[in-house]
Amino acid sequence: MNHLPFLITAVSLLSVTAQAATPGPSFDCAAANRPAEKAICADAKLAALDAEIAALYKTAQAKAGPAAEALKIEQRRWLQGRDGLFVQDGRVLDTQGQIGVAKNSLPGWLTARRAALSVLASQKAPLPICERVAATFRILRNANGGIPDGTLEDRLRTAGLLFEPAPEKPLSTGQVAQMFRMARELRDEIGSDDGHVDVIGKNYAIAQIYVTGKASEACTNFIVFQRGADGGLQALPLPDGTEDGFCDYGLHDNGFDMLTLAGDAANHPALVTWNKESLSIRQAEGAQWGDTCDIDVTYAKDYSLTISACDVDEASCQALKKHAVEWSRIFGEPEPDTPGPGPGHRFPGLEATAIQVDETMMHNPVLNAFPSLEGWSYSQVEGGPHYLWRGPKEALVVGISALTTSHGDPIDDLLISVWRQAGEKWVPAAALITSPEDVGAPTVKAAVTPAQMLKP
Repeated sequence: MNHLPFLITAVSLLSVTAQAATPGPSFDCAAANRPAEKAICADAKLAALDAEIAALYKTAQAKAGPAAEALKIEQRRWLQGRDGLFVQDGRVLDTQGQIGVAKNSLPGWLTARRAALSVLASQKAPLPICERVAATFRILRNANGGIPDGTLEDRLRTAGLLFEPAPEKPLSTGQVAQMFRMARELRDEIGSDDGHVDVIGKNYAIAQIYVTGKASEACTNFIVFQRGADGGLQALPLPDGTEDGFCDYGLHDNGFDMLTLAGDAANHPALVTWNKESLSIRQAEGAQWGDTCDIDVTYAKDYSLTISACDVDEASCQALKKHAVEWSRIFGEPEPDTPGPGPGHRFPGLEATAIQVDETMMHNPVLNAFPSLEGWSYSQVEGGPHYLWRGPKEALVVGISALTTSHGDPIDDLLISVWRQAGEKWVPAAALITSPEDVGAPTVKAAVTPAQMLKP
């Protein structure tokens, strides 16, 4: 008996059943022509996530009331941003490397949008933007359930709560020069016309200028202008907290921009400023600022070993790696007001010692002693306590110090330096660098400050 037709039929039925059990996206994959849509169709998890986003959007629309049209515009803008992952300079990405980067970014965009729409779908009525942003931050995670990537501003963009304003025609050379001159005067800065001016909608522009900072800092600041129909310019008040400029230590975790807020169908621009743990939003109202929304987003910190180098026995090296994380956690906490019992009580396994090792100079001897730490060799050490550690085979001196850049700018990493005695000298024996990372769910606080009608 020929069983082949039966087997083919059975396999076909199983395939159809499996397809029916896997939720598809909110659109027809057979008609999909955008790279983002094709990528979603090719991944069952992304397809299910897209379907969930569509269902949440439908629920949010039903509750939006008068804000339904604004939500529709918001969703359309977010979809444009999603599709824009696969476009650069107006052209669809065509190299495998570029397409791969876009595909890797797509899960984060979908996950963030799900969070933003979940907030709306769970409410009985639309939320004010400040409350909505804070609520989104509270539940925002990356595609794997961890801490989202990027700055706070980046996270709101991917969630669809901030957008680039619609492009407008550039200003004349004379208008740009006038804005630079006014911006330098208002910020009390002397310099050339270095920087740039962005046109924001039909009525505003923001002038970014370079300002004075330390030798190691790239510092900028800004002035926002309202543009009159006759070409006149009115500077908006200097926002509180922007007096010292925005200085980049190479970490790219602070900045400013003029953006369009979710739910704003009229495209009123808003000034958004941010640093690593806070974000502020001020919407422009004529030549003044509206209410200020301040949001703090903080996480618990934990340390992990970033890199290490050892010139000690293997048992000592492994013990130091384990202790380095433990000591870093304690070092990052506030020092206790009263001393505890025993020598080195604050750091387990360490004893107080009178031995001092000078490692605060440039070209730190420990960092330069190991080729594997070459990338850290230009860091400086702030200096810190030294302790005696009785290792498995020998007694060593351990230092715990914060690191800075070569110009003294603070960074978050810690150096655990280890020294052994060689004759009358103490020489590097090991170096371990630990770095903090955000963990757990964020603590989010939001506050609205009423507008203060101040003139620059």
